[in-house]
Amino acid sequence: MNYNNFQQQLLTEMQKMNARLAAVESASQIILANQQTANERAEQHENALKELLTSVEALMASGASKSTAGKKNISNKHPDLKPIIQPIFFELCGIDHKVRGERTELLAQIPPLENGEAYETVDGVKEWRPRWAAKIDDKVNTLYIAEVIDRVWDNETTPEMKDDDYKCSVITTMTKSYWRNLSQQISILVSAEKVEKLTNKQTNSRRRGRRQTVTNHRRGAIPDFEKSYECEGSVALIDMDYGSDYVSYEEGELSTDSAERRKDQNQGKGSQKVVGLEWRSLNYIAFLRVLDEIHRHRKSGGDNKGVETNAQEGTAGPPSKRRKVTKPKDLHKTTFDARPSKMSSRLPKSGKSTVLFNTMVNAAWLEAHKEVKVVEGMEWLKDFRKSIREEDLAAEDKKYLDELEEWNADEEDNGN
Repeated sequence: MNYNNFQQQLLTEMQKMNARLAAVESASQIILANQQTANERAEQHENALKELLTSVEALMASGASKSTAGKKNISNKHPDLKPIIQPIFFELCGIDHKVRGERTELLAQIPPLENGEAYETVDGVKEWRPRWAAKIDDKVNTLYIAEVIDRVWDNETTPEMKDDDYKCSVITTMTKSYWRNLSQQISILVSAEKVEKLTNKQTNSRRRGRRQTVTNHRRGAIPDFEKSYECEGSVALIDMDYGSDYVSYEEGELSTDSAERRKDQNQGKGSQKVVGLEWRSLNYIAFLRVLDEIHRHRKSGGDNKGVETNAQEGTAGPPSKRRKVTKPKDLHKTTFDARPSKMSSRLPKSGKSTVLFNTMVNAAWLEAHKEVKVVEGMEWLKDFRKSIREEDLAAEDKKYLDELEEWNADEEDNGN
């Protein structure tokens, strides 16, 4: 009997345990379902947040673009405000804004205060000392810019200020824009390396521009040259990077020697100095000078260089008297040659990969620079100088070619 009771109790407990396990399993299923729902909602929220962030970033980028474009062009929209804002930058630093040519240089020479203050008082007047090398939101620069804005804002009673200009946002934007402009200029001025690099870049750019102009003139003279000298393909010898440098100068900086050469070559103030290249052969230089003379004739409206050939072929040509009459003063050169000893060592490197023919290069120079690659060809150029007609060279060019020939001979005798 006891055994039956025990068995009944055990069965009852097992039934209770099964019921509990079923409840736990049911609860687990509910929890799992809730977790899946939560995960799905979290993923939806995450995707929605990403889309929102993408939209915000796109709006910010669009706004920044519009803001930048607006700031870039705002000065052009308010031209009358510029002459009000800009002088104040200099006046606050104790510089007379009327000294336009030097005022930025003077501004660059004023150092910031060592005590970190934005200004110092001199004879009862505040003289500001901005930190141009620092960022625009630097404490000192912020105060300096705020002072400029206040000065402009107080300018409303003057007849110079217009209603459209008298807006705080406009004044602030233009003031900050001009600060950045000045900061960039001063950064260049205070850095000797930057100044030298910029100066050299500007000088080289000007010289390249002059060489390009001369090169274009020479290419324009090629048809008349080839007709007169009965040759073809000579345009392949023309390249801007193979031309001389045309150097401008301040009159007070011209050396005594250069001044004398300028006078000897019948040139005056304002004429450019021509600096040749060491590597070029005498015949190649003579070829270029003939093209220059043809261009001068074409520019003056004179006779073409093919007249002599036409006359020999029986074609009617103008008489010699007419040729003299149509040779005006502007036919003369407006440059003078530096001494051969002052020639540039610039190597024959073409930006357009123009072929360098052996007849273009001085043989002695080529022997000393075997790394320079040349191509055989243009054999007519080898003895070209001997075939030049007297009227095809300016008197100054003839003299220079003779001088250059003598100098080359001396260099070879000295083993240079």
